[in-house]
Amino acid sequence: MIELTGSSKFFRVGNSFGLRLTKKDKEILNATPGDEFEKIISPDGQSVTFRKKQTVSPQTQKMIAELFDENQELMKRLKEE
Repeated sequence: MIELTGSSKFFRVGNSFGLRLTKKDKEILNATPGDEFEKIISPDGQSVTFRKKQTVSPQTQKMIAELFDENQELMKRLKEE
C-alpha cells in the first residue's frame, strides 16, 4: 500500500515560498519539473489541495485547431449567442 500522508516543510526561495515534496511524493504524482498543478485552499486557510493539471497531447491540440479552422463561421455564431 502506498503511504499518502506525511509532512512537508514550508520554506522561502528568493521572493517566493514553497512546500518541499519527497522523492516518493514525486513518484506518486508522476511529476516532472515544469508540470502545473491546480491549488485549492480551504476557506478557513487550514488545508491546501494540489491537483496535477492534465496535459493535452500535441496531436490533440492540432486536431482541435483544425476543427476550429474548418468551422470558423459556426464558432463565431456560437460565441455571439
